[in-house]
Amino acid sequence: MHVLILPSWYPLNNEDLNGCFFREQVHALSRTGIQVGVVAPQFRSLRQGVKAITGSYTTEIWMDNNIPTYFKHGVFYFPKVPYLDLHRWVKAGLKLFERYIQEQGKPDVIHVHSLLLAGPLALEIYKKYNIPYCVTEHSSTFARKLISDWQWDYLTQAANSSNFCFAVSQALASLLEKKLLNTEWKILPNLLDNQFSKSSSLFKKKYQFCAVARLHPNKGFDILLKAFSIVHKEKPEAKLILGGDGPERENLQKLAKILNIEEAVTFAGALPRENVRLLMAESACFVLSSYVETFGVVVIEALSQGTPVVATKCGGPESIIVSGDGILVEVADTNALAQAMKEVAENPELYDSDSIRQRCLERFSEKAFISRVKEIYKHCIAENINA
Repeated sequence: MHVLILPSWYPLNNEDLNGCFFREQVHALSRTGIQVGVVAPQFRSLRQGVKAITGSYTTEIWMDNNIPTYFKHGVFYFPKVPYLDLHRWVKAGLKLFERYIQEQGKPDVIHVHSLLLAGPLALEIYKKYNIPYCVTEHSSTFARKLISDWQWDYLTQAANSSNFCFAVSQALASLLEKKLLNTEWKILPNLLDNQFSKSSSLFKKKYQFCAVARLHPNKGFDILLKAFSIVHKEKPEAKLILGGDGPERENLQKLAKILNIEEAVTFAGALPRENVRLLMAESACFVLSSYVETFGVVVIEALSQGTPVVATKCGGPESIIVSGDGILVEVADTNALAQAMKEVAENPELYDSDSIRQRCLERFSEKAFISRVKEIYKHCIAENINA
């Protein structure tokens, strides 16, 4: 089987985390012996300033281990006329695809990751080459109401021509069925990276809470700090470790000082994946306080380490957390978040680490993911043959 991945965004190299979960899935497929490649136009935003204009415009082939990954570098030149940039991106993708099939052969099936921008590209390839495709939607732009009126027709056409449409959570699937007429969306959750399949012998530190994310307003870290301050007043030994960096760091540090919890809160900065795993493994509770999440990879990463999770009902966690895994609370409810944090920390006997970890691996491990996605690809190919 030959599978081509068409992502709407993708890492530029080993260190780039933008779309790293797409790349993890590509490598998981490759490890099973499936022939897999990637075609990904890489257009820069004019918000990068001079760097956008002076950057590369070349075609690049990155042999990512044994995975041919085709890039075309460019710029989104027309932010005020975005449909022109969509057509430019799709045109660049078609040229990349034509080179790809000349050098790597014609794929049996295409897997689109996020409709915008890769959905319209997959549709054009299907029209010209009759290669079936499926879609997995990850983007929070739908829930955040960032899709423009003109884009809906393009996205609906691409979804309707797909053999299968998947979303990474039930909340996102339900939203897409409302927004994209005559489409049916099933659930295909994200993959747990193999690194987090490793267990740890670390003991849980009682009243140590942790959170890992980009320090961005959407992540609700201001709510988390306020909730933690409530916990800290009752339990002065409580600690909160925040992994990640971003534009809100200075504001959050100021807030921690105002709340008089700066000695109990550690801003650890961006952490290597192994350090993230160890932090989750030693913490009594992981907290996700986001306003909107389509999935929440950090939630399954924490569960893989046997760590219970307190999360907001922000879209993704509701499809992940089951009884015994933790507690779900309403978005932006400081008191509810604080109460849930206290309940988890004070009642560790209610959250069996081995059971939490086993449930997570059964649902989100590489083995479980590959088993599901292989069947999807087989059905796509069979349906196209029988059409």
